[in-house]
This record gives sequence, C-alpha cells and structure tokens, in this order.
Amino acid sequence: MRFRSLKNIWPKEKLEQFLFLFILCGLPAIYYVLMEIMLPELSDYWSPGYVFQLLLGLFLFSNVMSNYVMCILVDPSIDPKLMKTQMERGQHSEDWHECDKCGILAPPRSRHCRKCGVCVLMRDHHCFFTGCCIGHENYRYFFYFLIYFFLSCMISLTSSSIFIYVLHGGRYQLFKLPHPAPNSAYFNSLIMRIIYFKLPDIYELVFFVVFVLLWIGVCVATYVAYDQWSRGCFCYDFEHQNFPFDRKLRRNFKTFLGRRMRWTWISGFVPSQLDHDGFDLDPENERVADPCSETTIKDG
Repeated sequence: MRFRSLKNIWPKEKLEQFLFLFILCGLPAIYYVLMEIMLPELSDYWSPGYVFQLLLGLFLFSNVMSNYVMCILVDPSIDPKLMKTQMERGQHSEDWHECDKCGILAPPRSRHCRKCGVCVLMRDHHCFFTGCCIGHENYRYFFYFLIYFFLSCMISLTSSSIFIYVLHGGRYQLFKLPHPAPNSAYFNSLIMRIIYFKLPDIYELVFFVVFVLLWIGVCVATYVAYDQWSRGCFCYDFEHQNFPFDRKLRRNFKTFLGRRMRWTWISGFVPSQLDHDGFDLDPENERVADPCSETTIKDG
C-alpha cells in the first residue's frame, strides 16, 4: 500500500475543495449537534438507550471519517516499481494497452484520469467527494464510506424527525410566522406591514440545515450505491451476463476487501492485505499483492 503525497491530496477543482472541507469539518459539526443537543432529549443520561445510541453514533462516525481519510490517503495509481517487475517477468498479456498521456503499458481496466494526471490501477471513477480516483487500492475504503455514510444519514434523519416532530411538536420547523403587532403604530408604515415577520432563532436554523443535509446525504448515497451496483462494481453486471471479470460474490468482495475481509467493517484503519495485485485479471487466478512473490494462488 502506497500513500499519496500531501501536495496531491488537496483537490484541484473548486467543487471538490468545497466537498472536501465540508466532510472534514461539516460532518463533525453535525455529529456534535446530534450527540450534544438531540441525544440527551431522546434518552435519559446513561440509560441503556442513551449508551446504545452513544456507542452506535461513535461507531458510525468513526467509520465514516476513518474510511474517508484512508480513501484520500491511499494512492490508487499504478506503482512504477510493481509495473517494472511485471514487465521484467513477462507477466503482461495482450489485453494491456498503451496510455497516450503517461506513455506506459497499462493493464486491463486501468485508465488515465485527466484530473489526477495519472493512470489508475483498475480505475472505477473519479470521486468528487474525495477529490481523487477510486481504484484497486482504495476501493475498500470508498465502499465502506458509502455504506456507513448512508446508514448514518438514515439513522440521524430518523432521530431528528423524532426530536423535532414528536418531542417538540414541529417547533424547529423553519416557517415565517406573522408577528402580532404590539400597537397600532406599526400599521403606519406599509413597508412594515409587508416585511414584518418573526425571524427564526439560531436553533431553528441549525436544525433546518442539519435536516436538509441529512436528506441530501441519503439521496446522494442511494444514487451512488445504485450506480455502482448497476455497473457491476460490487458483485455482478446484470446487463452483461458474460462479464469477464466476475468472480462470484465472495471472491469479488475478497478482491477489494483483502484477506481479513471479515474484520474490515470494524474500522478503516484495520489492515487487510489484498490478494489480487490488480494486474492479472484472469478470473481463475489471484496473484498475491507482493512484487517479490512469484506464486499464483488458486482460489476454490
């Protein structure tokens, strides 16, 4: 596993920079509102329900952030040293193609990204939220980030709805309510009669923004998950039944989750070496992701 240099982590596009800062700064702020304002009113302090929701929130938030950070830090581009080793051993096939931008011989499913300026090993797409490409090396972190982000938004949206509509009777809804005039002097001005409204307080604005962002998060996560599944990235390509890179469900997950796939759900910081190096895409073989290894492992 290689890590990107610090100068390459900062996104180049303005939209990507905004999303980058929002996730690193905005999500902790939303987490603070949910844990410090909403949770104490949903359950009594240190009751079983309070402890469960506190631990669940901590688990989801830590996984969202850890997988997001690792997705950004891990370098998905083709490793020149590993590429050189492959070429010296003659372990490349006729399916490889030459990249017009980089001038290298790239393996199948590896494409050049004009935004990142590199060839990405088993490139899936360029993600606006991370500001980098999603490929063989960091697909695991993108996968878990997407799942935990969706679960976090759904659970937070449910808790927020209970907090606003059940406990407070819709008090924190953002509505402009006409303010009763304290005396007849306010009716002397036509402008005052038109623009005199009760402005929302700070809590109404905070909860309105949080509520909208949670809805947006649910919609975005659902769309991205559907897009990934429909293109056969998770398990199977339903439109093309002869998808050449399909390894069936378990082996497909093991390809990007690694040898310790059963433990990778705990945190993005749990190490799990990939069995597949991303170069040899023969569906019957898996080569250990180690440039010094000569072995080929048969699975199943």
